[in-house]
Amino acid sequence: MKIAIDASRAVNEKAGIGRYTLELIKKLIEIDKENQYLLLFSFMREDAYKTKIIKSLKSANVKTKVFKIPGNLKEKVWGWQMPWFKHLLGDADIFYAPSFFEVNMGLNIPQVVTIYDLTTFLFPEHRGQEVSERLNLRTRKACQKAVKIIAISESTKNDLEKHLKIKQAKIKVVYPGKNELPEPVKNLPSTLKNGSYILAVGTIEPRKNLTGLFKAYALLPIKLQEKYPLVIVGAEGWNEEETFNTFNHLKLEGKVKFLGFVPDSMLAKLYKEAAVFVYPSLYEGFGFPVLEALSYGVPVVTSSVSSLPEVAGKAAVLVNQEDPKSISSGLQRLLEHKQEADDLRKIAKIQADKFSWEKAAKETLKVFKEVLLK
Repeated sequence: MKIAIDASRAVNEKAGIGRYTLELIKKLIEIDKENQYLLLFSFMREDAYKTKIIKSLKSANVKTKVFKIPGNLKEKVWGWQMPWFKHLLGDADIFYAPSFFEVNMGLNIPQVVTIYDLTTFLFPEHRGQEVSERLNLRTRKACQKAVKIIAISESTKNDLEKHLKIKQAKIKVVYPGKNELPEPVKNLPSTLKNGSYILAVGTIEPRKNLTGLFKAYALLPIKLQEKYPLVIVGAEGWNEEETFNTFNHLKLEGKVKFLGFVPDSMLAKLYKEAAVFVYPSLYEGFGFPVLEALSYGVPVVTSSVSSLPEVAGKAAVLVNQEDPKSISSGLQRLLEHKQEADDLRKIAKIQADKFSWEKAAKETLKVFKEVLLK
């Protein structure tokens, strides 16, 4: 079997789908020496990081192709129903698209696509109506074109069935693996103390519900606010105006610390030394930060909706993400009751170890084989 994969996101994005794509491909070519792989990379600007990643993925049964095309043009061209793309793939038997953007509408060999969530269907106001409608249309077309859909959680599978009316038999749930962060740096930022802060990780955008988190934090007793600052790790995303308006209205300056994007080695240190990790997202296809926090044995407070209970299992306090009092109560429980926090620490790593990239790769490869046997 010759498997072609659009691996572009593995070099163009360092988080989210980019990390998923890279980790899955690395494990696929590590465990599978029987089949042939063709990895396609598209970008306009080459740099040392991209070159290093591409070289690291080469092996006896792996070939790579790089072609230069701007991302916005690629999105349009991939949407054309023209057969020219087959020439890039040669004699490939199957094509894997790590997201709906990579599904090629003109390709006549079987395609498999991974769908992460249906955020723009459920929360169109977060990205804006125009952007959401464009992404929704592309998602629908990709799901129709693909012969098999990999959903990264049961929650996403259920959403695909409910909102896109996709038959259950077409969808296979394959959980992502646990990301292995590098060795933590030695020291935290100078304003933080080991075990004396609440950590939240994620892009600053409406779905992450920082407005609800800020309201929840403001409800904590003053003594807890003074002892445990709230640390926000993540770059600014989109439609963040309400988030910062809430921050200013609640007068949280000095109590909430925005660190922005941090290197993985610093992120590892922040996870390791946090008193509590909080993730009150409105909706997640999976929720990687929760899994990362669990892997460091951190007590977790997270939402009781979408995929988050699947990821957290019994190793977290589940709260109503729509209710700041519920979020605040969950935080206070773990900050004031050491025994409960310690009990969660004991099972956190056990829960995290249920998710591995080797397992994800084996199940993905099984999907490829099933498609070709039909």
